[in-house]
Amino acid sequence: MISSLILEQLAEDFASVIPAIDAEVDHDRWQAGIGPFEEENQVEMLRDAVKADTSYSIETETPYLDGGQRVDLFIESEETKIPVEAKLLRFRYDNGNIDPNSFAKVFSPFPERTTSTLLTDAQKLYEAVFEEHGGLLGLYYEPVNESYERMSPEAVAEKFALDVEYWYDFEVETRNVAHFDGLRHPVHQQGAIITWEIVDPM
Repeated sequence: MISSLILEQLAEDFASVIPAIDAEVDHDRWQAGIGPFEEENQVEMLRDAVKADTSYSIETETPYLDGGQRVDLFIESEETKIPVEAKLLRFRYDNGNIDPNSFAKVFSPFPERTTSTLLTDAQKLYEAVFEEHGGLLGLYYEPVNESYERMSPEAVAEKFALDVEYWYDFEVETRNVAHFDGLRHPVHQQGAIITWEIVDPM
């Protein structure tokens, strides 16, 4: 219950600061705003923007307890500690064209040698030895006039939960889809912070 509430609040907290960050940052290669930045940069910006105003602390790049890879976010409150893997859900390029590789980076169940997908991150967290199974966080961006209705943040959240149930022997439940809008980039104009919680099957 505590983990669910924190994952819900984490989405709200991150979404609330995105417009202010967006107003200040410019990529040295792409168009204005936070949307074009790489995943790691965005996670750091969001963590720095909220860290003084939350009831929990956020560490980044915390090692898994087996000493292997690092988890993107490690949330700690008085009641619990939650590992969270984050992924950038950005399906369009800077120029507005669809990125043909981005879909697989979210929904592919096949781990690559050097990278992971949101699906394989879920499996990795579930099999880890943290106190809590943990959660997942998606940084979703879209244009105001997105022509693919099934690419809405709610649809992405639902599809991901269905895919986890299909491929694995555990489940994820959506904890929040916290919207933001009014961003400067002509393509990455709005979006949502999506959080899921990893749960054992009923």
